[in-house]
Amino acid sequence: MIKKESIMKNAIITVLKAILSDLGASSVEPEVEMTGTSEHGEYTTNIAMKLTKILKKPPMDIGEEIKKRIEQSEKMKDIGIEKIELAAPGFINFFLSDSVLTSPEKTTPTSSSSTIMVEFAHPNTHKAFHIGHLRNIITGECIVRLLQENGNTVIRANYQGDVGLHIAKCLFGILQTPEYAERIKKMTDMDEKIQFLAGTYIAGNKAYEENAEAKKEINAINKQIYAKDPNIYSLYEQTRKWSLDYFAKIYKRVGTTFDRYYFESETYEIGKKLVTEYTDKGVFEKSDGAIIFPGEKFGLHNRVFITSEGNPTYEGKDIGLSKLQFDEYHPDTIIHCVASEQIEYFRVIFEAISQVFPQLKGKEYHLVYGWVRLKEGKMSSRSGNVVLGEWLLDETKKEMMTILTEGNRGYDEKEKDVIAEHAAIAAVKYAFLKVSTPQEIAFDIKESININGDSGPYLLYAYARCMSVIEKSKQVTINNSQASDTKLNQEEHDLARLLLYYPEIIKYAAINYAPNALCTYLFTLAQAFNLLYAKHPILENNLRLILTKQTAETLKRGLYLLGIETVERM
Repeated sequence: MIKKESIMKNAIITVLKAILSDLGASSVEPEVEMTGTSEHGEYTTNIAMKLTKILKKPPMDIGEEIKKRIEQSEKMKDIGIEKIELAAPGFINFFLSDSVLTSPEKTTPTSSSSTIMVEFAHPNTHKAFHIGHLRNIITGECIVRLLQENGNTVIRANYQGDVGLHIAKCLFGILQTPEYAERIKKMTDMDEKIQFLAGTYIAGNKAYEENAEAKKEINAINKQIYAKDPNIYSLYEQTRKWSLDYFAKIYKRVGTTFDRYYFESETYEIGKKLVTEYTDKGVFEKSDGAIIFPGEKFGLHNRVFITSEGNPTYEGKDIGLSKLQFDEYHPDTIIHCVASEQIEYFRVIFEAISQVFPQLKGKEYHLVYGWVRLKEGKMSSRSGNVVLGEWLLDETKKEMMTILTEGNRGYDEKEKDVIAEHAAIAAVKYAFLKVSTPQEIAFDIKESININGDSGPYLLYAYARCMSVIEKSKQVTINNSQASDTKLNQEEHDLARLLLYYPEIIKYAAINYAPNALCTYLFTLAQAFNLLYAKHPILENNLRLILTKQTAETLKRGLYLLGIETVERM
């Protein structure tokens, strides 16, 4: 993938660099930013204020000098600057010509060579796939697409917990179920299997916490799983497959794929070996029969990596995972998309990894996302008070079906179902992505499907409106050259300048892992188009048809980066 950057922004930066060189300030890097409103032009720079100490002059005087030099340069008209204005305390604002704003080509390709692994999803087998997992996978998928759009090579990884005490609790619950073997044989429906696992896990967890004898049995089952004891392993493999098949169904529904599935069952032996080896080398320490990483030495906290029973913990397994990931793909960076409650955990893990593998220091990053909450409060798969990810998608789809039915838009049942599914996925994804990633979410279905508000369906509707206009205008030839001499009205100008900013928004969103920036941009773009549509006739107006086509293309691509598929009609 070749990333694209704004031609205009880069051209202004190039001109500023030449002037700074003439002024003897070539070491200063000019920054050019988008403006908030068209009253201040399309771009602005604070370079005059940055030069105050160097040139020993007031910023407004420096700004005037830079403005004068640009206006005297042939470059000004070449790059499409209509005028330049100064604003206190020293901003230089650039206003672009209408012909530049309506130009079909506003970007220039550049290359990038970073290889980044994004590790996301992370559901544990034998446990529920809740709405926290759904936010994880939606966030991770968007980050992958943004990074790819920005020119990076991205590896999609999914690290899933398929061994550990939670599995033993679930299997214990199964073994306590009357005639469980016969019951399992009769199960053919995927949902029935998943509900069965959820129920037995809850029962097993309750027994573990309340019954000392059951706790001993569950610990024994856990050892059997690690040892691949044939007395339990076939049941483990069968139920593990149930979970993985169910997860695959959800991945497909939300449009996610993975290049590599990692499992705790393949990392624990590697991790145990490394922790043991580096205990002898002084990185880890023995403590009460266990092996710990002495995080206190690094201003962190101590954590157990191998238990007193000789089993690697999550921490120990993560050491093995790190080795596998870097050995297999040699990424420049690994991004771990994991909830905010694991912040301190990752600080210790990253320090431990850097002590074992010094060459990896600074190459792993914890992308924090906040919890998703409903009115019931925080979810817990241990108690069973959990909101399932698929339930949320299904409920949102039901609400969309109601809207489409009440609207009486003439859909047949198949078309209505397809639109409702796309709109439901869009509603949930957009609602999760429109807030900053670390922020917690109180999800509201009604708000997420509001076709007149800041929602995924609103953007789908705006795109469908664009496509409807384009379809009706097929008899009209769209000639780009005819738009170059047209004076833009306010609505046309506001829409055109937003289209100009698209590549910069994508770059910002990728660099800062900020899908919410793209969401805000797309919503603003859709509003600008809808305002133009409401105030001015578009059909047979060549300029407006060009802007409509560019808006449709930008909405479609932007929505794709959010992981949302468009529909031609709503």
